[in-house]
Amino acid sequence: MKAGSGDDGEEGEDKDGTDSSLNQQARRLRRRIRLARDAFDIRRDPSFRSVASGYELPDGNRRIYCHHVRKTAGTSLYLSFLALGGEDPMAVWRRITSSRLPRTISGPYAFVSNHRSLLAEGAYFYGRSHRPAARQPLPSRTFTVTVLRDPIDRVRSYYDYLVDGDDPDSPGRVAESERMLAADGFDTFLDRVPPRHLMTQLGMFSESFDVSEAVDRISACSWVFFTEEFTTGLEQLGRHLQLPLQPHRARTAGRRSVLSDDRRERLRLRLEPEYELLRRLREGGITPVARSE
Repeated sequence: MKAGSGDDGEEGEDKDGTDSSLNQQARRLRRRIRLARDAFDIRRDPSFRSVASGYELPDGNRRIYCHHVRKTAGTSLYLSFLALGGEDPMAVWRRITSSRLPRTISGPYAFVSNHRSLLAEGAYFYGRSHRPAARQPLPSRTFTVTVLRDPIDRVRSYYDYLVDGDDPDSPGRVAESERMLAADGFDTFLDRVPPRHLMTQLGMFSESFDVSEAVDRISACSWVFFTEEFTTGLEQLGRHLQLPLQPHRARTAGRRSVLSDDRRERLRLRLEPEYELLRRLREGGITPVARSE
């Protein structure tokens, strides 16, 4: 397994859908071996459970988990928490991604990223994952947070990120196959991009892209705020949790695409389910800056 990948979810088939039965069996066997090794290593090291045993948030929760939607400033939120231990948050992040199990301890805080079993175990102060909410079990007494964004702005930021490439100093890297979605301009990008990347906010909270299901899951989160007012939302979150959270910006694309009226309208039609999601959330009282304390 790639160090720090943290991907202990379901294995997929080859892209052409013609994967042989033998290869499927081999992948399932490798996955079982990897999960068994992970379970052994998790139980063998008691340091994380020992550190996490002392955590208790002001509301009685024991840990924080972020449903991390890409290109909504979730990485900036992640860095704000990684900085709490007094280290450079980028150094903490690199330590996580270079570890076989993607976790580390910084000061009094334990962190976990993108590993289903570690996140389900709960021995951390802050964890996050891009995994759809329905696929990530969490222990009781977990404070859940997510950051949402205007859908057009999020997709434009995602496109610009794919075109610009990764920050050389960033530990997280996007797959080349995904980057190729934006290789031939914005119109071709819209033809190619799958729903899970186009409507990531909706897909995070409903794998079937059902707006009502997503509204229910988001409404059940402990805290929801918006990219457009990130600094204010972070300050409110810090006060609520009684933590000295400070903004740490990350992954700002060097370019900002200018969308023609026709492209914006085309994108707006594709993203109508996400705009309906935001309308329904607004009706339920979840709007910028953040939900009421």
